Amino acid sequence: HFKPGFWPKVVLHLVPLLTKGPAKSATSCNSKWGRLCTKYNLVKPITNLSGIPWDDELGLNILDKVETVWKELIMLITTQKNPVANSFRKKGWTHFSAMHALL
Repeated sequence: HFKPGFWPKVVLHLVPLLTKGPAKSATSCNSKWGRLCTKYNLVKPITNLSGIPWDDELGLNILDKVETVWKELIMLITTQKNPVANSFRKKGWTHFSAMHALL
């Protein structure tokens, strides 16, 4: 986590990059970072599964005919039901590699 004084500096760097949407605040940037970290922590165990390739665009690319395999994977990588995990069945997360490099 970053110190509170970090986020106002981030906002200053974002101002010239934003072309639409509301202005960003230190609070909104900090919240977004928290959501990105949460998602990263969900995807990371999936990418570490032995023998199952991960792709930032396609996720695990699980086809409908191997639904049983997917259900077993979900049981292995989550200790609680998490609807977000299911989104990586056929779709990746394009920010994973960048977040991995940052963290």
